[in-house]
Amino acid sequence: MGVKLSGLVCVQDQEGQLAECLRGLAFCDEIIVVADRCSDRSLEIARRAGAATVTGAFPLESQRRLAGLAACTGDWILEIEPDERVSSALAWEIRARLKLGAQGDHFDVPVDNYLGDDLVRQGWTASLGETSAVRLYRPGVKRWQARRSSAGPAVSGRSAGALKGAIRRVAGRDVNDLVATFNRRTALRAQDLADAAEPGRLAPAVLGGLGGFCNSYLVRSGWREGGLGLCLALLSGLYPVVSHLKAKEALGAEAIPRPATPTPVYVREVVA
Repeated sequence: MGVKLSGLVCVQDQEGQLAECLRGLAFCDEIIVVADRCSDRSLEIARRAGAATVTGAFPLESQRRLAGLAACTGDWILEIEPDERVSSALAWEIRARLKLGAQGDHFDVPVDNYLGDDLVRQGWTASLGETSAVRLYRPGVKRWQARRSSAGPAVSGRSAGALKGAIRRVAGRDVNDLVATFNRRTALRAQDLADAAEPGRLAPAVLGGLGGFCNSYLVRSGWREGGLGLCLALLSGLYPVVSHLKAKEALGAEAIPRPATPTPVYVREVVA
């Protein structure tokens, strides 16, 4: 009996990206789509692709991911974002590696980040995008903290190495889209801080921002990308500062504190 592979995608009103993303997962034995508070055509697109869907409201990133993982029945799980693409070459490599028998529990998968048609190799940090991540793994290997933002999950088990092929991520069409991603992610991080009623102090946020800038521009060689690399470094540096300021605004505007762990509401629907 062959190795069963599940493809997992979590989506929230991203109909413009979902169809192409799911086409790249056609080589999987099953596809699970978690539709979080979708008001667009995302569910219709998922159903048309033959995916099993998990629908509902998931206030926390961890709730969304865990609901999707619970629906997966494969021996291995390939986790993809709606703005990411799996090429036929990468699909072939994944199938070949699993068929040969993986000597471990998870694979690191490279991620190529594009702005428009341009591949931007240098300068990415966790606040804006990753260049490698554990995306192919056995069930039970990844665990997420109870947060709204997609903070790095904990990974257990033995590494089976790294794949050669890369996931293609469409980070945006231009700098405007990059700034929109920054605004969205700082808002989620600010909500996490506000939920904990602990926005922190400005001075540590500034120091963290200086570290983020240096990490992006110098350590991760963002300077090689010219003006775009400088933009990435500036946004990375501003991430903790802006998150802190947004959290303070949120706490000041709230008359009644929100619960630290909002309850998810969801329904699983299997499409034959």
